[in-house]
Order: sequence, then structure tokens, then C-alpha cells
Amino acid sequence: MELILIVGPQAVGKMTVGKALEDKIDARLLFNHETIDLFARFIGYGPDTFRLSEQVRLDLFKAFTSSPESNTVGGIIFTVVVGFNLEGEFDTLREWSSMFHEAGGAVYFIELEADLNERLRRNTSDYRLKMKPSKRNTEFSTQELLSSMNKHRLRSLPKEVEKELPGVHYTRLDTTQLSVGESVEYIVAWLKETGYKTFCP
Repeated sequence: MELILIVGPQAVGKMTVGKALEDKIDARLLFNHETIDLFARFIGYGPDTFRLSEQVRLDLFKAFTSSPESNTVGGIIFTVVVGFNLEGEFDTLREWSSMFHEAGGAVYFIELEADLNERLRRNTSDYRLKMKPSKRNTEFSTQELLSSMNKHRLRSLPKEVEKELPGVHYTRLDTTQLSVGESVEYIVAWLKETGYKTFCP
């Protein structure tokens, strides 16, 4: 069983790439806002929403790794924004990774990046707005995208991931000039190089 983490700042293409990757490997996508928006429908975007969202993800990973015989797919593709300078971020990533490693699985960490102008363009794409209700206030989401760059370090330092998450397979990809298909083609080739085995026919 595998956990495929697709990480990067807002509007870098994590969800879109993850969705396309579903067609290539035996794994299913859970993107960050699926659990957040689920609870926000009822209680808004307050602290309880994020607490419940984090708990649901953790419970899913625990259930997935504890009963592989009942799983419908071989892996989970999960997208998330990581503030690499925030206390506790790597602790959370280690907790997730440990669950899969201890169950005999593997973890793949794919860090996407793109230049700011391209991210601003993608931030208002039809697909993004369709899939993420909280982003439909484009003025707010654009401001959030810009302000998060000043508040947090959204890109890892050289060798940081490998040091903090030993045993996790890591790659970085600049998607600025790449189509979704090209990005996924690179990821599939990289997965094959690492020994990943569960590809779709």
C-alpha cells in the first residue's frame, strides 16, 4: 500500500495532477479541500472545521493501513499545502508516513512548484472553482495566495525533506511550463524508477 503526497503552494496544480494520476496508478485521490469543505458546509471555516478535517484524514490513513485486505485501491493520493517553517508540520508528515511504513507500505513525496503569475492564473480556473467552493470568492483566494507567501515558507530547502522524512521517496517538479499530461508523465516515470509497482494497464 502506498501514500502519494502531492505537496506545494496554492494553485500549483496539486489536485489537477493528482486527479490525472488516478488514471495511471492503482490509487485514489483525496485532495485537501474535500474534507475541509465537507465540514465547512455546516459550520463554516473556523477552527472546528480544520480540527475535524485533520481528524478524518488521520482516521482514514489508520483504517487504510490497518485493514489492507478490505481496501478498494492500493494507495491514497493526498494533496496538501505544507508550511515548511511551521512548528509541527514535519511531525504530522512523519506521523502519516510512519503509519504506512509500519504497515509495510511506501510513501512518495512529490513537491510541485510554479511561478507566481502562473499560479495566479490557475487560481481562477474553471476546474479549480468547480471543485473547491471556498475558492469561488476569487478576490479573497487571490489575497490568501499572496499573503501566505509572506507568512510561510511553502517550498522545502535542498535535502530538507530527505533529512526530516527518512525512508520517504522524494522528487520536485516545476510545472510552470508543463501541461497536466507532461507533469503526470514525469511522475509516472519517476515512480517506476523508485520501484513503484501498481500501475494501471
